[in-house]
Amino acid sequence: MLMLEAFEDLRTEGLKRARALADYYAANQRPYRDYLHGAGTFPPSINFLGTAETGATNWLIGFASMGQLAAAKAFKSDLYGHSAEKMMNYLRSLQIFDPYVMTHYGAIREITAHTPWCYVRDALSGAWGFLEYYRATGNAEYLERAKLWSQWYFKHGCDERFLPKWGVSFGPPVSGGTPEMLDHMLGDFSGGSLNFFYQMYRTTGDAGYVDDRFTAFAEFYLNNCRRPEGFFKTVRKADGSVPEDDPQQGLHKSNDDFSSLGLLCAYRVTGDRRYLDAVGGFLDWVFSVQQADGSFETSAAGIPVVLNIMLESEGLLGPWPESRLEAARRALLFLMGRQSSGDIIPAQRGGIDEYGDCRTGARASGYALIVLLKLFADEKRFLTAE
Repeated sequence: MLMLEAFEDLRTEGLKRARALADYYAANQRPYRDYLHGAGTFPPSINFLGTAETGATNWLIGFASMGQLAAAKAFKSDLYGHSAEKMMNYLRSLQIFDPYVMTHYGAIREITAHTPWCYVRDALSGAWGFLEYYRATGNAEYLERAKLWSQWYFKHGCDERFLPKWGVSFGPPVSGGTPEMLDHMLGDFSGGSLNFFYQMYRTTGDAGYVDDRFTAFAEFYLNNCRRPEGFFKTVRKADGSVPEDDPQQGLHKSNDDFSSLGLLCAYRVTGDRRYLDAVGGFLDWVFSVQQADGSFETSAAGIPVVLNIMLESEGLLGPWPESRLEAARRALLFLMGRQSSGDIIPAQRGGIDEYGDCRTGARASGYALIVLLKLFADEKRFLTAE
């Protein structure tokens, strides 16, 4: 049985949950006023006191906009479409076109228009947001923005072996300084970059996005970041060894930051079965550590990631056995159980409490919105390897 058929009885509830997520973003989005700093952005999290952090990062905006675009179509609502547009207008302000910073022309700042640095994988997700906004709306400006960011990446965002840098500084630090950029390491999160460049190729027809640079990176990631158990780890670029202390502190486990999706794209490009086997290995591993309540770990952000790669690889690795579908259902129900009712903190209504600590967050919420609409509204445009 296919996943969509197996979950059909959850459709009504799934759509209700998705709409609540879209409303969560719309309700907490900073009003779009020309006198408000950060107009169009939203808080990365809201705590148990109802206090919101200010300033979503570039990557949170990219994924949230995809979710709102999906919701706009699924629910035939201009509210969500306008919400995505406002997010994109803020994200535009982070892209560098300053004649005094020409070296980094096209780069995307991390949080605000004066943040003097970016994490490269985060900025790529911002460019991914530009690409998907173009594909959803036909507004050519956003494809051009994605192209300009890609040009910057190949000049300054990766090293001579075409392995992505950890981060890049654009100028002198401001208050708080610049985070340490571990460019001698390849982050476990970096495999998701392959999806962006594959989609750039699919959109433009330009094979330069999936040329030898793409395959060199994919090969290194597969041979080094992928562990025999099936999950992915950060490694040293020099020798592929795993550092004793994980610089991400275990952040990317079941949430592989779409690295398995990136490897599926590498399979689409090369036809090399090893990439597809790596996707299957990741899924085998993640379900081997599933807990009785349906979760994979404390963070719920990995659940929509896992459900998404199951959907995307189903025709190549599936159909899934009944046991796998039942396990996926338990994971989905756990994710739904982490959605805030807003009865105590109204500002949290609809958001996902990622860690179970009474704090709703944009990472799990954005991923969940995209995948719920993929499951229950046939919204297949986003986070795809097609």
